[in-house]
Amino acid sequence: MRFDTVFYKGEKGKPLVIFIHGMGMDASAWSNPSEARILAGKYPMSVLVDKPYTELNTSFSDLRGLGFSVLSWTQLRPSGMIETAVAELQELTGEYSKHAGNGIILICHSRGGLIARKYLENSYGSVRGLITLSTPHHGTSMAKWAVYLSPVAALLNQILKGVSKKEMDSALQRILGFFSSRGLRELLPESGFYSELKDKKQKGTKYVSIGGSNPDLLRAVSLSLPELISKVVPDIIIPEEMREGYGDGLVSAASSEMPHKDEHKNFHLNHAAVLFDREVRDYVIKTVGSF
Repeated sequence: MRFDTVFYKGEKGKPLVIFIHGMGMDASAWSNPSEARILAGKYPMSVLVDKPYTELNTSFSDLRGLGFSVLSWTQLRPSGMIETAVAELQELTGEYSKHAGNGIILICHSRGGLIARKYLENSYGSVRGLITLSTPHHGTSMAKWAVYLSPVAALLNQILKGVSKKEMDSALQRILGFFSSRGLRELLPESGFYSELKDKKQKGTKYVSIGGSNPDLLRAVSLSLPELISKVVPDIIIPEEMREGYGDGLVSAASSEMPHKDEHKNFHLNHAAVLFDREVRDYVIKTVGSF
């Protein structure tokens, strides 16, 4: 197998749950988030968490504990084009089809939800449900922000201690590369990806989306991201994604609402915390039980 996968076999008679990670992440974001790294691999995901969680668990461990077969994989090009990840998902559903006799449920974070929607355009397999967490269903203006990243990264260097200037410069270069990637440009609201996305509500599939309304992505440290942004960006052009009550720091609450959803719910959480929050996870468990 050419993919880095995490799979646990569950009980017979339950659907296979496939977890799809967001852009620039890997399978550990779902299966082992305490090991997941962000900001070009330099920092643990915990620096983005806006609550003092004693441990980082996700719906992956919850549903595994409830007897579901669970699968996640690291996309070969985590910052590449969506169509590349869709092809990988098609391949994986074929490889694990023997565990999907009672259908498939897709649970996705951020860009992962767009991968799932593009996959569903062609009605692959028997998908009983799609749950998206903080997915930019209508795009995100944060994809335009490379021009402001350098001064923000310089301020990050002041509060994230223990990293040498050489390491920070290296990380900054990789972050800038990420922000200028073709994959990120696909997430612009006016991109060709959205104009060409033709998925429709499928009979027998339930669609649920979850969004966040707390833009503070750095509550684990001394300054908040909105405070950092306000130091280098005129208030008049601060996007909805970064405004309290309107976005989770990367995706606006409005954009997180799936066009053909059966249900949508917002939580006062940021883009990372939506993965770990107990209330969200309980909502996911309840939703999966309704599929």
